[in-house]
Amino acid sequence: MEQKEFNPIIEAVVSIRHYAIAMSNNWSSMKAVGAVLKDDIEKATNMVKAYGSDSTIHQWASERIGFDATKSQLQEIMNQTISKIKNKSAKGLLQDWNTYPGYVSKIESTYERMKELGFAVVPENRNEEWANLWKNIHLAHTKMVEEAEAIGIQLGLMEQCSPDEVDELSDTILKHIPIKYSREEAHKYTDDYMEAYAQLKKEASQKKNLWDRFLDILAGGTQQTPAQRVMMQRWVDGEKGDAN
Repeated sequence: MEQKEFNPIIEAVVSIRHYAIAMSNNWSSMKAVGAVLKDDIEKATNMVKAYGSDSTIHQWASERIGFDATKSQLQEIMNQTISKIKNKSAKGLLQDWNTYPGYVSKIESTYERMKELGFAVVPENRNEEWANLWKNIHLAHTKMVEEAEAIGIQLGLMEQCSPDEVDELSDTILKHIPIKYSREEAHKYTDDYMEAYAQLKKEASQKKNLWDRFLDILAGGTQQTPAQRVMMQRWVDGEKGDAN
């Protein structure tokens, strides 16, 4: 996949987009995506059972046990957190939520091992089917990670802002941010994103302290590399000064 140059504004707006989508869906898409993911993993399991040796099936079963355990831990964290968000009571949850990325990394490593294990046993005439199945699994996982990113933003806001401030900023975001473009597509529609960000910034920065707090939350995104996080923080610092 072609690597895109890291653009702090695009990354910020895409993160805000994930937040807007999650809010507009009332934090409900995680359950539906999780059901799709569960079905696809079961399909993968059946294919390995059909073509794998006893040794391979045993190895797959071991990976599946680890996958199911990590997935259960993620679901428990997610369910508790979403419940707190809906009740507008997230005191102390941000610290617990910060353990979430570790579980995500663990399950992503399991995905890769399971995918490669299947490629070793599935017959050549079903390789494309196997590849497409894992494409769907990764797509579902990406959607879950995006909603998790949105949850992290919401928890940060709830920890640092009053309920009225969170509601006001949320309404402003939903008013201005386009939700039709993915992170990949965002680089194709840079002008649209720049315009959306400019409109959001103009309205939201009327309450500068609230806007600055929101920018700091965005700068701490878990999907960024250390270098990207430095770039993001430099951009945020510049935005704070620019809004004066």
